[in-house]
Amino acid sequence: MMDRIFNLDNPVMRFLGRAFDMMMLNILFIVCSLPIFTIGASLSALHYSCLKMKDENEGYVFRNFFRSFKMNFKQGTGMWLIMLALGLLLFMENRMAAQITDASVKPIRIMIYVAGSLWYMALCWMFALQSRFVNKVGQTIKNAVLLTFAKAPRSIGMLGILALELIFVARSSGLVQSYAILYLLMFGFSVQVLINTQLQYPVIKELMPDDEDDKPAADNQFTVDEEADVSALGYTPLPKDEKKPGADHSGTGE
Repeated sequence: MMDRIFNLDNPVMRFLGRAFDMMMLNILFIVCSLPIFTIGASLSALHYSCLKMKDENEGYVFRNFFRSFKMNFKQGTGMWLIMLALGLLLFMENRMAAQITDASVKPIRIMIYVAGSLWYMALCWMFALQSRFVNKVGQTIKNAVLLTFAKAPRSIGMLGILALELIFVARSSGLVQSYAILYLLMFGFSVQVLINTQLQYPVIKELMPDDEDDKPAADNQFTVDEEADVSALGYTPLPKDEKKPGADHSGTGE
């Protein structure tokens, strides 16, 4: 009886093990993001670790996170600083618009909210791509924007999940709000990214070349809809002896 309870293949033990992994990933992300400018590398590492979990090949959480953090530090930091500047610009524009009581400002604020939503959705795709593929910063940002529109239902799903979490925390009060904030501190970032990867994983897999083929993806026409042929992004594989974390299927990319 006790052997069955503490068996690592027991569903309860698997759940507890996964919960512990998510808590550790959340702590790692927060600690490694404290300098602020390192958030990009931390996001790349968190996406990589969560995608490995979805791939049922997570290995060691600490090793996966820090290996990806190190290899994505330069480009992840560059992308984050660009996105941070854009985010701050939108924030300041919204603050200035909020101080104007004229009704004519309302359409401007709506446009700012739409731009902020697109900013977040592109951010999600950007660091998922950065965690699994190798490419120039500008091309990765371009690909993230393309996927934001090409995979609009998935992008909106990621935005909706974040919105629900924020609304729940903002609308709750007292003890419930305290527990909600505690949850965010212990699991918030890692669980959010893990949920996002459920939506991103089929697209990431589609971008990966076949295991038997090291050739770049086909250069097909890219159309902006849910069924778009994302192979037009043209991901180029690394040499087999220089693979980046996540390039498990010989694929690298833009």
